[in-house]
Amino acid sequence: MLRLKLQKRFDDFEIQVDLKLRPAFTALFGASGSGKTTILNMVAGLLKPDAGEIALKGTTLFSSAQHKNVRPRNRNIGYVFQESRLFPHLGVAQNIEFGRQEHHDSEHRLALDEIAEIAGISGLLDRMPQSLSGGEKQRVALARALLASPEYLLMDEPLAALDQPTRLSFLTFLKQIHERFHLPILYVSHDIANVINFADEVVLLKNGRIDGYGPPAAVLDRITAPPLVSRQDIANVLQAVVRNHDRDRGVTLVRSRKMEFILPLLSVRVGDLVLLNIPASEIILATEEPSGLSASNIHAGAITEINRLGERVMVVIDAGESFTVEIVEGTVKRLSLEVGKQIYLIFKASSFRRLA
Repeated sequence: MLRLKLQKRFDDFEIQVDLKLRPAFTALFGASGSGKTTILNMVAGLLKPDAGEIALKGTTLFSSAQHKNVRPRNRNIGYVFQESRLFPHLGVAQNIEFGRQEHHDSEHRLALDEIAEIAGISGLLDRMPQSLSGGEKQRVALARALLASPEYLLMDEPLAALDQPTRLSFLTFLKQIHERFHLPILYVSHDIANVINFADEVVLLKNGRIDGYGPPAAVLDRITAPPLVSRQDIANVLQAVVRNHDRDRGVTLVRSRKMEFILPLLSVRVGDLVLLNIPASEIILATEEPSGLSASNIHAGAITEINRLGERVMVVIDAGESFTVEIVEGTVKRLSLEVGKQIYLIFKASSFRRLA
C-alpha cells in the first residue's frame, strides 16, 4: 500500500491529498494543471512536500513530523517520464544497466537479458538511442526502471507522443508487467480511453484535490464534462494465436483465450501471436441470435455493467472475454438492456485492427 498525505503550496495553486492507494494498476487522471505530475514528483522524492507523509509498504519515505526525507535513489521507486530521457552517448544495454541498484533485495529482481526479453528489446541492445522509434525508446526507459527492481512504478504519461496502435500495444505490455510481477503502478493519464481499458483503479484529481477514487466504473459519473471527456473511441484489446488461413475465402482464423474470430487474411504464420483491437463503437448488439448477416463473428454473452460517460453509454459484456460496447441512450431503452441480460455481440471481420 502507498500512503499519501501531501500538502504543497505554490503561488496560485495548492495540493492537498490524503489517500491510501491499494496495490494495483492505478490511473491518476485529471485535467492539465490539476497536479498529477507534481504528486508523482513528490512520491519519487524529486519535490519535497511542505507537510505530510509518504509511506510505501509501511516504510516511511517522507514525514514532516519526523523530519525524514529519504533520497530518491533510496526509495525503491521506478519512474518513467513523458520523455524517455535516455543517455544519447550510451547504447541501449548501457542505458538499461544504468538503472541497476545493488544495495537492496527485491522479489522483482531480474537480469538484463531477462528484462530485455520481457520488454521485447533483445534485438536493440547494441543500438544507439537516436536510432530507436518512440515506442522503442519508452520500452528501453521502462526496462531501465524495471532493472532497478522497484517496489512501485510511477509513469508520467510516457505514451503521449505515440500513435494509438503503438500506445495500445505498449499499455497491453505494461499491464502484463503489472500482473506478472505484482508490481503496483501509478500511471498519469489524460486519456479516458486508456483509463477505461487498462486501469484497475482510478484517482480523479481536480484542482489539487482528490475528487474520486475507485474502479473506473465507480468514478465515471464524475467525468462528465470537458476537458476530461473526449470523443476518442474505447478500445477492446485482445491477444490471439493464428490458427489457420483460408486463402480461397481470404480469411484468417485466430483464437484468444476463450473465443475464435474470423479476420481478413493476415500476412503472418500459423502459430504467431497477434495483438488486436476492436473499437467499442464498431460492435453491434442483438437481443436475439441473428441470421443472414454478412458479419462473420457472432458470440453470445451477458451484460455485466452499464456505465455512462456524459452522453456516451458503455455496456460491458462477458462473452468469455470482456468487451466494452458504446451505444446511445435510446438503444438502452429500445432493447431493454440491463445488467444480467443475455445478449449477442456481432463483429465485422473488417472492424478488427491489428496493433504493432
